[in-house]
Amino acid sequence: MRNLYVFGNEFLEEDRKARELSSMLEGFNVVHCRSPDELLECEEDEILILDVVSGIKKPMIITDIEQIKTTKMLSLHDFDLGFFLKLMKEMGMDKKIKILGIPPSGDLKKIKEEIKVMT
Repeated sequence: MRNLYVFGNEFLEEDRKARELSSMLEGFNVVHCRSPDELLECEEDEILILDVVSGIKKPMIITDIEQIKTTKMLSLHDFDLGFFLKLMKEMGMDKKIKILGIPPSGDLKKIKEEIKVMT
C-alpha cells in the first residue's frame, strides 16, 4: 500500500480539509504529518502528499515544486511545506514529489471522487 503524507492544521478551518479528506480515501497508508521535516524519513522514490492549496477551485496535481509559492520567512512559523520541499531539492535530495492539492472549501465527497480519478 502506498503512503500518503497529509498536511494541514486541524484547528484552522481553511487548512484542515486535507486531514478530513484523508479519512475518506481508500488504498493508502495515511501518514498525518505535523512538520515537513517528517518527509526526510521517507524511503519511497516518489513522495505523495495531500495538502490544501489556496487559490484553487478544484483538485490539482503538482509535480513541479517551482510552481509552489512560498512566503518570506520571518520566523520558524513561516517554515512551510513549500519552502521545505524547495530546500530538499537544493540539498540534492533526489525524490519525485507529487502533491495532490485540494481547495480550502468545497464538498468533500466531490473532492474525494476527483482525487480518486487523479491517483
